[in-house]
Amino acid sequence: MTKKISHKFFYFICALSTIQMPLIAYSQTDSSFNIKGKSSSFESIQKESSNKNSPKNTKRNLEGEDLVSEGKLDNTIDVGAPSVKKIRIAIPYFQSTDKAVPISKNDLNNFTKRMNSILGFTNWFEFIPLESFPKTANIALQPFQAAQWKLLKAEYVIIGKFTPASSLNKFNIEFRLFDVKSQNQLVGKLYTNLNMKTADIALKRFGDVLVGALTGTPGPFMSQIVFVGKKQSSGYGQIFIADFDGGNLKQITNNGAVNISPTWAKDGTKITYTSYKSGKPEIYNYDLISKQESKLVSNIQNSSGASWSPDGNTIAFSASTPAGATHIFTMNKFGGNKKLLLDTSQIEVEPAFSPNGKLLAYTSTKFGKPMIFIKDLVSNETKRITYAGWYNASASWTPDSKSIAFASYDRDIDRWDLFKIDADGNKIERLTLNQGDNEKPSWSPDGRFIIFQSDRTLKGARNGPKKLYVMNKDGAFQKALDIPLIEAKQPSWGPSLTEFEEE
Repeated sequence: MTKKISHKFFYFICALSTIQMPLIAYSQTDSSFNIKGKSSSFESIQKESSNKNSPKNTKRNLEGEDLVSEGKLDNTIDVGAPSVKKIRIAIPYFQSTDKAVPISKNDLNNFTKRMNSILGFTNWFEFIPLESFPKTANIALQPFQAAQWKLLKAEYVIIGKFTPASSLNKFNIEFRLFDVKSQNQLVGKLYTNLNMKTADIALKRFGDVLVGALTGTPGPFMSQIVFVGKKQSSGYGQIFIADFDGGNLKQITNNGAVNISPTWAKDGTKITYTSYKSGKPEIYNYDLISKQESKLVSNIQNSSGASWSPDGNTIAFSASTPAGATHIFTMNKFGGNKKLLLDTSQIEVEPAFSPNGKLLAYTSTKFGKPMIFIKDLVSNETKRITYAGWYNASASWTPDSKSIAFASYDRDIDRWDLFKIDADGNKIERLTLNQGDNEKPSWSPDGRFIIFQSDRTLKGARNGPKKLYVMNKDGAFQKALDIPLIEAKQPSWGPSLTEFEEE
């Protein structure tokens, strides 16, 4: 499915190609987690594309067209695990080929640092210091010479140069990734008619392509997050979106009311959330393209916790029946055809469609304590998959629909922590421990990272300000996102984007 986003700008892409917390296993008992392990040279052929007469609101694809098949590694690199050696990579300062390029040396240096920051988000790379690079003037404009990089034990080198564009006050960027050992170019991309804002998108897109070439799976850099945030301690949380790393922050709501449970439509064009702005909880859609808000649920009490089906046609949510019981309902994407999906004698909340559309995870008190259940949407059978802990909630599916991350209250240590479990209820793993309360996990679109909220302090205690953290899928490399808000919580990681609306 093609993904797109609201920001109305575009650029045309061509390809220029020659070519640490370790896992802890747990068993589930009725109320506790029992630890089984330890706790603790550029020649280019370019297709010209004039956009002067382009119609408004057409779409440009970010994938680009490869004129020659890209080089592939014989074996992709395993990344992410604490025991895996980081990839040694060199990124010399990007260069400009012409004084006509509307960009300063300081801007070039900042874009170079930004590429370091994008790749550094993963903790997979070891960056060779710039001061140790060969003393060659304008090295990015010279033919690639592997020998000078072998001396630095570099495995890969990114070369970037900025060139004049066909449009006034715009520029192009050429990026190339070289394998020092084989002396081959693995990836070459040309991004045309950029400005300072869209250049950052080109950096993220190239980062995704680079990670895909090295590991077999593209990175998460062309994705965004949605969450509840506060600019000041007083008042209510509002809905915000940001880039994968917390940058490019944008406020979506400003209604002076409680707003909770934001989530993404599967194509990345809409955000769905619950707001109390009418005085009661109701579910709303915000269209990122039209920038219009619409109410989806207004005639069912206590509606909340929306989850979109992967085909984008159905939304599951929890709400109260006329008798006062809270169950899970479904409706179509316009808010019509509401149906009761789960109706037991207990409470069912927090529905989560699996990415393959075959399963629905949810929290239920069917056997007393809130636990995670899964409903097979084909057979209509339900199965309880968690038993340990006193309160399990916030199920979030891996992109392959094989596992779930969830939050659990561990009464033995009086903490909320995050766990991962297979969809069949086997192989439970603890992801956080002794670092405040950790809740609301959400997987990155590539399945290698989890974003979550935590109130941890510097000393690992609880009740600090709620912030958003990211960790590897095994719980390693936990770090806070730098978001300029007093509070950030309830994150949801959106899909990777491949298409932008043209202005």
